[in-house]
Amino acid sequence: MTPSSGPAATAPCQPTARGARHPIRLVTSVTARTVLGSLIGLLVWAQLPVVALGWTACVVQSGSMRPALVPGDVVLYQPPPRDRTPAVGHIVLVQDPTRPGHLLTHRVYQVLPDNDLVTKGDANSAPDSTPIRSTALEGVARLRVPSIGLPVQLWRAKQPVPEAILLLGLATLLALAALPLHRRNRPDQGPGNGPSR
Repeated sequence: MTPSSGPAATAPCQPTARGARHPIRLVTSVTARTVLGSLIGLLVWAQLPVVALGWTACVVQSGSMRPALVPGDVVLYQPPPRDRTPAVGHIVLVQDPTRPGHLLTHRVYQVLPDNDLVTKGDANSAPDSTPIRSTALEGVARLRVPSIGLPVQLWRAKQPVPEAILLLGLATLLALAALPLHRRNRPDQGPGNGPSR
């Protein structure tokens, strides 16, 4: 008895365009997407109070506030209330009295009788020599977003090698996140697709 020659018996089994998930590719791509998603979330979190509440965002440039703040951190500052002086211990953003046109982030060390502020960096051994007038106060720190401003800090510090490494790492993350999660079956691997004679 010969096998049936109907369509169901003679149709070759065609491979699907999408094969099984490749485990290493899956883990790599999901990890890269998670890291990129976290970075985007931190960027949004750092800008939301600026857009919605009128706060000020600044990238920490020096290590004078270690360990509370490190270079590359983004600090969000609430506009200072005009009827109140920041208390001792608050981190403030002020116009730097020793460098006109620059801003300074230090902690309030002492409030003088005329409401001028003596500030000090946590990592510095002595308080700043010039008191800060209340009119030079730009904001009071409310939120720290760690390390998200590192590319800006490296660019301002004119450190091209670490900046290039960061950009290369970001490009690698984008490439890994774009990896397809499935193997593609090659058409010549299916049955009935042998070389023709």
